[in-house]
Amino acid sequence: MLDKTPSVSVFTPPSLKAFQSIEVNIFRDFLHNTYDELLSLSNTVKLWDCIPKYSLSQVEQNRMRSKDGQLPVYRKEFRFMDCDYCILITPAFLSIEDGRAYFPSANEELVEDALRKMATLQNQCFFDKEKASCGITFTLHQLRTELKKQGHSRSYQEVVKSLLILARSDIEIYAKNSGGQGFSIEKFIRISSFSSNTELDNSESRWVAFFHPLVYKAMNDIEYRQFNYRQMMQLKTHLARWLYKRLAYYYTNAAHTVPIKLSLAHIREESGMLERSRSNDAIKELEAVFEVFMTIKVFNSFKRIKDIRGERNKVIDIIYEAHPHSDFIKSVKAANKRQSDGREKRQQKTVGLTRQLR
Repeated sequence: MLDKTPSVSVFTPPSLKAFQSIEVNIFRDFLHNTYDELLSLSNTVKLWDCIPKYSLSQVEQNRMRSKDGQLPVYRKEFRFMDCDYCILITPAFLSIEDGRAYFPSANEELVEDALRKMATLQNQCFFDKEKASCGITFTLHQLRTELKKQGHSRSYQEVVKSLLILARSDIEIYAKNSGGQGFSIEKFIRISSFSSNTELDNSESRWVAFFHPLVYKAMNDIEYRQFNYRQMMQLKTHLARWLYKRLAYYYTNAAHTVPIKLSLAHIREESGMLERSRSNDAIKELEAVFEVFMTIKVFNSFKRIKDIRGERNKVIDIIYEAHPHSDFIKSVKAANKRQSDGREKRQQKTVGLTRQLR
């Protein structure tokens, strides 16, 4: 049974101006050669897509649950781009399951990725500078269709459950070197209705999802990059999808002569995954992802270049060297140019507005 009284409100939809902003136009403007290639592309967002916010699997959550179905606040420290962060996630409590608690996990990540892809199509994305918000208008039918297209079919009930988990889970993010001052305490997304029928189980009712403020910041500053969303969505494991987006955003200098250095310890720390009791299991899981990356032409080859061991010869870290495939290098160069073009367009727009005001 679906929740008939979700924590959403009826409101006035975003203005027409918000759907026609320069930020939306740049967000949707991909560098591509064919229409099919255009359909395969989406945006990966700086920092937000690399935070280990979806790392707790359902199996791990079941282990953490109390007998009455509750979960504690989840705390995770991680190091990212030479900065130490901490996240605190408060679980969602679902009245559709008698108050049982859930953390957002891989299912919810797929839903967010699908919404962000949908935001690059038609006229569904908005960016409102006055209200410091951005997001997408959608129907459940559209969302289910997009997920099915990418090989992740979900029932209406499953999609609604994921939306409620995203809308009712709080995430606090702070940089540890900031003295513990939280710089973001928000929902994963916020959802509201602007339909006459506000029940979530109505497949054609119109809804709006407000993305996290870090997505707004990325759209405002053009701190996002195009990547092969279709290929990412077809990857079978959560770790593979996380690492794919990580590579797509941060390895901007990919070239045949510039191998990619990867660390088992860093990936484990940054992703929140690979926490295995036996280090060999973590190694096998990561190397299986590398093997998949070779089959989909992200890597041309990879090898271990250094094993770091501690007491009793226990593996502490493994350093890998991966040589990017020419297809991946091509996609990185396209993403570089598209990002550069986007910033130039925004600059031209800013200069034009400044002249009008003089």
